[in-house]
Amino acid sequence: TLCLIITLCSMLVLGSAQAKKPSLIQPTVIPTTKVNKALFVGNSFSFYNNGVQNQLGSLLRASGEWKVGNNRLRLSTLSGGHIYEHLDSLDFLLAKPQGTWQAVILQGHSNEPINPKKQRRFTNTIKQAVKRIQYKNLQPILLMTWGYKGNADMGIALANAYTSLANELDVLVVPVGVAFWVAEQQLPQIDLFVPDVLGLKTKTSDKPQLTYRKDRKHPSNAGTYLMACVLYSALYQQTPEGNIFTAGLDPAIALKLQKLSWLVTSGFYKQNKE
Repeated sequence: TLCLIITLCSMLVLGSAQAKKPSLIQPTVIPTTKVNKALFVGNSFSFYNNGVQNQLGSLLRASGEWKVGNNRLRLSTLSGGHIYEHLDSLDFLLAKPQGTWQAVILQGHSNEPINPKKQRRFTNTIKQAVKRIQYKNLQPILLMTWGYKGNADMGIALANAYTSLANELDVLVVPVGVAFWVAEQQLPQIDLFVPDVLGLKTKTSDKPQLTYRKDRKHPSNAGTYLMACVLYSALYQQTPEGNIFTAGLDPAIALKLQKLSWLVTSGFYKQNKE
């Protein structure tokens, strides 16, 4: 089962025999072709740390796969943006000349797919966007986001929401959220998140101190790197293990994230290859 695959992937990373088993929906669409020209549509989850498209591009360049004129990765984001806020700009970007893109990768707000007040509009907007993308003979792809730090239930709910919708629409979903879930379980020494400043706390006898939001959701550099490695694994169907681009991370940490990204991604799609 998929649960067993994810558990085995987790165990392979660190040799752990105590990996928790999530109840995950199986994807029905698997990647079969390389995506060389992609437009990413999202928000701060994608643009942190110089943008996931740049980290993905660096992985490609470091592996010798990037060719001028053959590869193009661009990012269209709105800070705090929900997917419905991108529809007008998406139409503009889809009007680019034929051959500009091969695929459009859609990423929603952090809780948009599972928030009862937002999920209907999220679903309807994704369906509209997918139709517009397919009308241009391009491949729509959903980018599964992750739960907030330490919130495994949220991560699983998001994974299932994205996968269920992708299955309904018969499109590919990239399991970034699953990789975050496994990494939090199996690589706790690697912090995938950065705190967001809430305000200023002052005391009469102390220097001013920053306070931070309770929920940690934005990716650290390691988080963005993991995201890029999962995209590399899914969009190019090969492992990033051994890639010399580490995004400034310690090479040992980068290697662990490379291994995990491939094990989780290949495991996520594995059953439908058999």
